[in-house]
Amino acid sequence: MLSACVLCGDGDIKVNYIGIDPGLQGGIATIRNSGEMTTLIMPTHKIGKKRVLDNARLAGIFSLSDLLNIKSYAILEQQQPMPKQGVTSMFSIGYGFGVLKQCLIDFSIPHEVVRAQVWQKEFGISGRKGNTKAQALQICQSLFPDTNLLAAKRSKKPHDGIVDAILIAEYGRRRHGGTAKK
Repeated sequence: MLSACVLCGDGDIKVNYIGIDPGLQGGIATIRNSGEMTTLIMPTHKIGKKRVLDNARLAGIFSLSDLLNIKSYAILEQQQPMPKQGVTSMFSIGYGFGVLKQCLIDFSIPHEVVRAQVWQKEFGISGRKGNTKAQALQICQSLFPDTNLLAAKRSKKPHDGIVDAILIAEYGRRRHGGTAKK
């Protein structure tokens, strides 16, 4: 486990805070304690007619911290079934969450699992205020106005998975930098 001084960004130690919004429409964002950011949509590929997580690409992504000897700390959003979801959908959600958690374990990336309501509270996002995706987008754009939130050059609207992943990573950076709300 990383020591508290490394997580808080004391000294010259560079830390990647990795935010992970699981799922086939999810995203991964990395924010360094310097503020530098990298984002990507969740890597997937097709098997027959079905889209699944691309385990090999995920392993490649998470192995970079190890190869480049960069200290990392990940925040993985907890997944839970939604009302009226079918058994197959719930299994798929659980499988994807397990693949991501196992990648973090395999590459010895310290991490925590956080429910969506917990990281959303840090930014004042609430289902009582309306659409949480719209609130997240507005907050992400105000915090990171120069960040590209599109999945691809041809995309016309911001990618929800990237938006959430950025805010999850920022939640981690704030929490371990001492500025998160208690």
